[in-house]
Amino acid sequence: MVNTEGTAARVFTALANAKVNVRMIDQGSSEINIIVAVEEKDYRKTIEAIYNEFVK
Repeated sequence: MVNTEGTAARVFTALANAKVNVRMIDQGSSEINIIVAVEEKDYRKTIEAIYNEFVK
């Protein structure tokens, strides 16, 4: 992520710890967002893992 080291690592570590399988990763050329695709059954766990990592 632009100008901030370790953001992607934090996202993927949080998802790995939540046992969420990432099916696809996408990042725009501006590097201000990252998109991950997960199975529908993992949707809630994904949101909670990312929220807990960055907000709580």
